[in-house]
Amino acid sequence: MFGISFEELIVLLVLALILFGPEKLPEYSAKLGYWLAKLRQAGTELAREIHTFQYHDPPLPRREPFCPHCGQKVRHDFAFCPHCGQQLNTFKETKSPLAS
Repeated sequence: MFGISFEELIVLLVLALILFGPEKLPEYSAKLGYWLAKLRQAGTELAREIHTFQYHDPPLPRREPFCPHCGQKVRHDFAFCPHCGQQLNTFKETKSPLAS
């Protein structure tokens, strides 16, 4: 993970044992593990925030419309209902101001 070989790891452990002593080494290693976990969690949260800021929230899935005649689910790009054959209103009909 860090590019440390087995021999280097043994040297580091022996050095830590000499510096801190056998009675303090478990305490310090537990503290180190705690802070490494906190650092990893903060990095994950930061990456999530950057991703959310960069890509925004994904769009909501498009709801499939229903046929007003038979009530069956139809795709939004259909002009006619495949179940009953009736024409679907794909736009709102408005009265033309010129029509009397």
